[in-house]
Amino acid sequence: MIFYFDVKVLLFHFKTIPNKIGKLTKKLASGAQMVTKTLMREEALEAPKKVAVQLQKNAPLWGDIAKALSAKKVNFAATIARGSSDHAATFAKYLIETHLGLVTASIAPSVYSVYQSPLKTDNALFLGISQSGKSPDLVESFKRASAQATKIALVNVENSPLAHAADFVIPLLAGEEKAVAATKSYIAALTGIAQFTAIYTKDKALNEALEKLPEYLEKASSLDWSYAIGALEEAKDAYVIARGYGYAIAQEAALKFKETSCLHSEPFSSAEVLHGPFALIKNNFPALVFAQNDQSAKGSIEVAEKMAKLGANVMFAMPGSKAINVSHNLPVTASLHPLLDPILLIQSFYLMASELAVTRGFNPDQPDNLNKVTETV
Repeated sequence: MIFYFDVKVLLFHFKTIPNKIGKLTKKLASGAQMVTKTLMREEALEAPKKVAVQLQKNAPLWGDIAKALSAKKVNFAATIARGSSDHAATFAKYLIETHLGLVTASIAPSVYSVYQSPLKTDNALFLGISQSGKSPDLVESFKRASAQATKIALVNVENSPLAHAADFVIPLLAGEEKAVAATKSYIAALTGIAQFTAIYTKDKALNEALEKLPEYLEKASSLDWSYAIGALEEAKDAYVIARGYGYAIAQEAALKFKETSCLHSEPFSSAEVLHGPFALIKNNFPALVFAQNDQSAKGSIEVAEKMAKLGANVMFAMPGSKAINVSHNLPVTASLHPLLDPILLIQSFYLMASELAVTRGFNPDQPDNLNKVTETV
C-alpha cells in the first residue's frame, strides 16, 4: 500500500500543534483555577440575598415616591443611563408604558453634556440608573433637568454625585462589585423597577411574586446551562433574541458575551430579527432565545422554531415552559410572574457566561480595555 502526503499541509499542521496545545493548556488551567472562583460568578451568586434585603428596605421609599407622583400631573417618563444600566432602563420603559400608561423615552446624555440643549421635562418622571453614580454626563443631565420633574436615581453608591442631584434616591443595595462585568447590580436594578411598578399600581399579584423572587433566584442559580457553553465555545457570532419585558436581558446578554468572552453578539427583538438580520441565519449559527409568559411568548417561540428549521443552533429559555422544537431547551425555573421571568433568566445566564469566558480563555473579571467605572462626558 502506498501513501501520498502533501508536504505543505503536513508542515502547516506540525507548526500549529504547539499553538493548539498552548491554547488548550491555557483553557484547562484557567478553568481549573477560575470556573468556580471568578468574581463574576461569586457576585452573581450573591444576587438572591441582595434582592431579599433590597425588597424589604426599599418598599417604604418606593411608597413615598408613589405618593409624590400621585400628587403631581405626570405627563411622561424619561430614562437616562449607559451600558448595563441602560438595559435596565429598557426594562423600565416596557413596565412604565404597559403598567403606568406613560410614554417613556430614553434620553441621550450627550444632549445635555455635549450639545447642552435644554429639554422640556416639566411634569416628567425622570429616572436615572447607574451603578457608581459618578459619570459626569448623567450627573449633568440631572442638574439640568427641569425643577418640575420628579428626579429618581437608582444607584449602587448612595453617596454619589448622581444621588445628590436627585429628588429621590433608591439604593440598589447590591454591595461592592469588583468584577468589571456587572451582575448583581443589574439584577437589583430590574428588581427595583419591578417593585416600583408593583407599589405604584398596587398590583397584589406582582407584590406577592416579588416576595418569592429571592427563592426563585436561588433555583435559577443552580441550573445547568453547559449546553450553551459547548455551542458557543468556538463561535464567532451569535444572536440573542427576546421581546417585550425580556428585550432588556437580550441587550444585557449580548453585551456580556462581548465584554467577557470576546464573542460578537447582537440583541434583537423577535419581531425585528425577521427583517434584515434574518439573512444571516445559517447552519449552526448560534442563537439564544429568551421568552416570558405573556402575550409575546407565541411570537418568540415561532421565531425560535423557524430559525431551528433553517439549521441554526437555537437555545431556548422560558420559565415554566415545555420543550419546543429547537436545538436545545435550556433548563428553567417555574414561572413566577411574566415581569419577573426575565430576572430569573438573566441570573442563569450570568453563571453560564462566566464559565463560557473561562472556557474561551478569557478572564471575565478583567476584560481587555475596560474599567469598572466609565466616566463619560
